[in-house]
Amino acid sequence: MKKTINTIVLHRVVENDVVHFTDINVASLKFLLALCSQNVCSLDEAFLKDGDISRQVCLTFDDGNLSDFERVLPLLLACNVRATFFIVTDFIGTPDYMDICHIKELHRKGMQIGSHSVSHTNFLKLTKTQRFLELQESKNVLEEITGSKITSFSFPYGFFNKDCVKQVFEAGYSICCNSQHGISSSTDLEVCRNSINAKTSMNRIRKIVNANIFQRLLWYCEDHIKSIMKSHFSSIYIRLRNLLFKI
Repeated sequence: MKKTINTIVLHRVVENDVVHFTDINVASLKFLLALCSQNVCSLDEAFLKDGDISRQVCLTFDDGNLSDFERVLPLLLACNVRATFFIVTDFIGTPDYMDICHIKELHRKGMQIGSHSVSHTNFLKLTKTQRFLELQESKNVLEEITGSKITSFSFPYGFFNKDCVKQVFEAGYSICCNSQHGISSSTDLEVCRNSINAKTSMNRIRKIVNANIFQRLLWYCEDHIKSIMKSHFSSIYIRLRNLLFKI
């Protein structure tokens, strides 16, 4: 059966007030889970395994924040669902990020672990050799920690091009998450992700989960603007995003 998959990207989950643009609070995560918990699964479940659910939602969490273990995991277990956690291997064991024991426990509880690179750098500024090292070394570290094959990768900051995507698959990954919005098919291996962040209201979360044609058109326009910014003004893009958060 051909499935449609809405993959959502989140970052740190805070108890109450958000601090950074990419943060969300616990209330927003609970609301998201209440909307779609019947259909939530990890990327490997949605794209690499056969299933009988025609419409699925994949929740992905980037960076390996400590909140993944302290706040996200208990909520997922309470709903009996799996999600995908993309880890930056250089961040492991540093303040506010998960350590090896946390990652092992996530994996033991049935969560999928994916790679978010070694150093969380802009892939557009790396040489081909440097990109390969970021892809392969992070994969090796996470496979050593989990004892399982690491099948999925997501680009730091969403900075990528066709050559970057090609290298992800050459490095042995089965799924590559980009930063473009949209709804995927189960046959896709390059996966779009729809972001929820500090500026996303509850009503907006509902529209993202139940994306209609108008929402998809808005995503198309947003992606067109962002692609220009990320390709030619990457440092300005990050500063502008952080500035908008403070307004």
